Amino acid sequence: MKRMLLVVLVVILTSVLIAEVSEGKLGWDKRGYLIWESKDGDFSTRLDTRIYINGSYFFDDPDEILSNQTNLRKARLALKTRLWKYWEFEWDIDIAEAELVEVKDMWAGYSGFKNTFIKFGNFKQPLGLEEITSSRLLIFPERSMPMLAFETDRQFGLGYARWGNMGTLPYFMQGTVFTQTLANESKSDYEKEVDETGHGAAFRLAIAPEVNKDFLFHGGISTVYNTPYDDSETVDFKSEAETKNGDLEWIDTGKIKEVDHILRYGLEGVIQYRNLHFQSEYIMTNVVRTEDSTAGDANFDGGYAMLSWLLTGERRPWTNNEGEFGQVIPKDNKIGAWELAARYSYLNLTDEDADLDSSTGIPILGGKANIYSLGLNWYANPNVKFQLAYSIVDLNENANSEGDYPGDYDFNYLQFMTVFFF
Repeated sequence: MKRMLLVVLVVILTSVLIAEVSEGKLGWDKRGYLIWESKDGDFSTRLDTRIYINGSYFFDDPDEILSNQTNLRKARLALKTRLWKYWEFEWDIDIAEAELVEVKDMWAGYSGFKNTFIKFGNFKQPLGLEEITSSRLLIFPERSMPMLAFETDRQFGLGYARWGNMGTLPYFMQGTVFTQTLANESKSDYEKEVDETGHGAAFRLAIAPEVNKDFLFHGGISTVYNTPYDDSETVDFKSEAETKNGDLEWIDTGKIKEVDHILRYGLEGVIQYRNLHFQSEYIMTNVVRTEDSTAGDANFDGGYAMLSWLLTGERRPWTNNEGEFGQVIPKDNKIGAWELAARYSYLNLTDEDADLDSSTGIPILGGKANIYSLGLNWYANPNVKFQLAYSIVDLNENANSEGDYPGDYDFNYLQFMTVFFF
């Protein structure tokens, strides 16, 4: 850990020294990032440092299962660099856990073709809008349950993205092929001695016609194919109740064995009218078993609908070269930007027509859940965000983390997230 931090400091200091001795400019952009850029614009480097402080207070907890707590949710250190105009590099790690340095984005990219970006390395695979949206831009402290359960996260692979306009219709599309993740988190759920043979491919297409200056519609589709992590032919889908405090994954399929591959399908839509933003997604996941399995294919799904209102009049910009919505920039950094939000999400990880494996005949009873949330956000300035959310959690009898907790254990909680980034 100490060695890694030393490397980080050396890289940052080197960047600062380059900025001081090279011909160009050093300054802050409107998003709040410190950027060094050469005079001709062919070279640039910026820091992307993030600190997330998270806490939750739980209500209606008669069995005292839930733990009120505050923790360091994330501590990210990243460098983003452009060299010789067309080459881009990103180096990103998370050191929130004292004994674990987790690799995040780590890739090299090329932008020498018009409206095209090719990258190679460890990066997020595209599945829906909320999944690819940066955590610093989320409207609620955590992503919705279906995104937590069906996430593709970061994998090592090759990606191709293209954007532009089909007539007057702005579009963004991305395709990737990938293998394993570079992350070094524990693999305790898998047989460590088994070869890591997982691989897959992903595709996403998004459009965003702007009807007029006030009204914008965003629509998108995505699909992901991947095989199990390793030769054990085992997968597991699970989710917390949209808070990482306690890390209690109530909705959990358990280990689904004899899996040949997994298919995920996503639909996404946004209607934005002035400072009102309505966003919804639906994810369906199909687990296809091996030819000799009699356990049956399994199907799971989930979705969410979310409405936000920026009280101070700001609007989330749609970025053509990423196919997503960008950062809220307050009009006034003295009062900041204020936002009210509401979200409903659901997740179903139960399929009684499919078994965990052929030998036991035990059906997949991962549970079902609904969560209703209200949120208040204060974007104090481009570098500081405070979030407060109240959530009501409705669990069914099988949402018990494979029997570790009582069924139908409904509860509610108040959660805050403080985000600093520069």
